[in-house]
This record gives sequence, structure tokens and C-alpha cells, in this order.
Amino acid sequence: MKQCSSPCPMIANDRENMAKLRAHLLDGYQCLDSWLSLSRLVTDVRQRRDCLERAAVLAPDNEEIQIAYLEAVLVIEPDNKAALNRLNEIRTLRLLSDVKTTHFHEQPRARLLGDILVSINAISPAELREALKAQSNGMPITTDRRLGQLLLRQNLITPSKLAQALIIQQQERSRLRVPRSSSASISGSELYHAAAARARSRRAAPPRPKGLRYSLGQILVRLNMISQSLIERAAREHEQAFWAKYGY
Repeated sequence: MKQCSSPCPMIANDRENMAKLRAHLLDGYQCLDSWLSLSRLVTDVRQRRDCLERAAVLAPDNEEIQIAYLEAVLVIEPDNKAALNRLNEIRTLRLLSDVKTTHFHEQPRARLLGDILVSINAISPAELREALKAQSNGMPITTDRRLGQLLLRQNLITPSKLAQALIIQQQERSRLRVPRSSSASISGSELYHAAAARARSRRAAPPRPKGLRYSLGQILVRLNMISQSLIERAAREHEQAFWAKYGY
């Protein structure tokens, strides 16, 4: 058996010629185009069903052909429950694919840090590609492969630019996160200065002892912008919100 491409160039000018279509199939060609053309030319409902059945076998993922075949089967066998159930299943799935629901569509996400840095003209797309390549090549244990730190080490961005990008990312994440935590009581300028301080501290030499790293929350506490109790309360609220949403 020889498999034809679809559309088949060998019958391009013969799609309305039943004799040539049949001859092409008798020559041993598995031709989807021929079976579909024949299904439109024949007048007998059983012959049409047989043509569409052959086409459906050759194109099992083509829903339009599957539907046409099942409809042809039901014309001849209106009580065929298997065909009816399969037809209803395909139609239902097609309807569901158009439903705008969070169960079937990916939730919107905050942009990645690299994309934000490009959008504020801190780096170029080419520089981002090179940084991502270097990020993937670093040693996972001995090298800090976070994109922001890598760009700082390469002097491609300043701590203030990194802080600006981190603030934008945090704001986008906050808009997408429900409910908001108590940490929203911090102003944007305060958060900016805290993020900049964190970036500068990570860049400064000499390096800190292994394992010593300040989180953004710790920086805020150290700068007296927020209390430790508020940080802990925000963490509890975040944990409660997480389990309320995902604790099945």
C-alpha cells in the first residue's frame, strides 16, 4: 500500500471524476483525498458511509471527518447507540473547548524577570538570550544562577534597575493573587528601596558565609519599614489563602 499526501497531487484535476478516483484507489493508494471526493460524488447512502469510514480510518484525529462518518452511520442506523454516543462526545468536547473557564484555560501569570528587564530597556533581547544561556550552563551547586544576580555580576544592570524590575514583578503577582496579604500596606517606594538594598547587599564583597541570605521580608524588618509580627501575620494569611484554594 502507498500512502498519499493530503491533498493528493495525483488526483488534483480528477476530484470530480469517479472512474479515475476509483482507479487510483485500485492501484493500491491509501488516499484520503480520493475517499473524501468519492463520498461527495456517490448518491447511495451506504456507499457514502463506506467512503467516509475509509477516510476516518486514514484521518483518526480529524474531527470534521469523524463527525461526517458518524452522521452517515446514523442515517442508515438511527438506533446505533455507539455512533450516537461518540458523536455527542465529540460535539460536547468541541463546545467545551470554547468555554472560558479557569478549569480549561491557563491562569494568567506575572511576567518573568528577564522579560520585564527588556520591557524597561534595562537590557536588550540579545543580552537576555546570552544571560539565559549562561544561566543554564552554570554549576547548580556552586554558582548562583538567579538571573538578576547573574546580570549584576556581568555589570549589565544596576541594583536600582534590578529593584525596579522586581517591584514590577511583585506588583503583577499581587494583582493576580487573591486575596491580597497584609504586606500590601507597604508603599511602592518603600518596597523599591528594600529591593534595591537587597540587590546591593547580594552584590557586595566579600561574599556572605554559605547559607546566609536575607529575604525581602528580613530586609524590610532590618530597615524598620515593617514589624516582624506583621511579616508573620502575612505569612499566616498567605498559608490560609493557599489551603482555602488548594486544600482539596
